Amino acid sequence: MTSTKIKRFLGDGQYEFNLSSTQIVKLEKLLSVGIGELSQRVASGRFYHIELIETVRHGLIGAGTSHEQAANLIAVYVDGSPLKPVHTLAVEILAAAWDGTPQPDEDTTNINTQE
Repeated sequence: MTSTKIKRFLGDGQYEFNLSSTQIVKLEKLLSVGIGELSQRVASGRFYHIELIETVRHGLIGAGTSHEQAANLIAVYVDGSPLKPVHTLAVEILAAAWDGTPQPDEDTTNINTQE
């Protein structure tokens, strides 16, 4: 089973990020760009700064962070910070939305092998 949720460090701790279908639609509308093109632009380094910011913000909201807390995290830890760590985070959020992330399979965690 796969998920689109990831957990990464941002500023003061570990946070979950998830570009759910709802957040993808909102992100596309806000940025006036499709998710495929956004993913390609961010991955290739041909992005607008706002695309990084909004990808991270929508990822936080999609994982359950309140709109207010997401805005505060962006204001404190993303706005005005170096681009490389924000870019890396945005790439990882988009990659999880695109490819999914493997989740531990509860049925295979306790396999008993007999020889």
